[in-house]
Amino acid sequence: MKLQYLGTAAAEGVPSLFCRCEVCKNARARGGREIRSRSQAIVNDRLLIDFPSDSFYHCTQFGIDLSQLESCIITHIHGDHTFPWEFHHIRRGNSVLPADYRGFHLYGSEDIEGRFADPVKNANGRLHLHVVSPFEPFLLEGMRITALKAKHGTAHPYVYMIEDGERALLYAHDTEMLPEETWEYLQRVGVKFDLVSLDCTGGAAEKIEKYSHMYLGINQKCRERMLDMGLADSKTIFVLNHFSHNGLSANYQELCQIVTPLGFDVSYDGKIITV
Repeated sequence: MKLQYLGTAAAEGVPSLFCRCEVCKNARARGGREIRSRSQAIVNDRLLIDFPSDSFYHCTQFGIDLSQLESCIITHIHGDHTFPWEFHHIRRGNSVLPADYRGFHLYGSEDIEGRFADPVKNANGRLHLHVVSPFEPFLLEGMRITALKAKHGTAHPYVYMIEDGERALLYAHDTEMLPEETWEYLQRVGVKFDLVSLDCTGGAAEKIEKYSHMYLGINQKCRERMLDMGLADSKTIFVLNHFSHNGLSANYQELCQIVTPLGFDVSYDGKIITV
């Protein structure tokens, strides 16, 4: 299974457009892996995860042809993870597509129906929404996908378990520590993850009060719990992702120095992991 991170930042991106904090100044000066666009990923070069406003940039930067893809799973409907306006360009007159074009398909919670209602109405039947229920696996792009309940600032946020018959991936963005209902489900099905991607919006902080994301302190607790439950082992790759310029020690080099000894890798735009 192949996971490619297309964008790895929280809502503001890094550097944030109007910000003069040290993280943003460092990113402008150093470039490279310090530059982070809004979070999006692709699995096995076929399945998109989320559709932010930076999707155009990601497709041009990483050679992705959306006319050849069909599927995208949506974690939640916050603006940095969903950009409905872009789908107006799929309609006739904006895009030339073959007569047998099967359309583009978005999968997510019931929240996507309102979020994408307008482009669906104007897409000439080329954009399709599929509401999926938590803890009910479905097949997509040759993989078994399971939406898991998350804890975040929308009505029905999801994280996703993705399995290809040999390997298993947990993509956990955006969320706080996973709800107990999700932990119970994972224990019941007995999955062992080969790759775990965890939200780290708060960076290297040990504790943040009333925070709707994760940070290193929670990442460590999550990793320890997964190991204790048998959901992961010494071979499992844990990657931290979805960084804010407001997070503690949020630049790439410092984060690597802090978290690598603790058993975590750090994402960057374009990073590919194959398990």
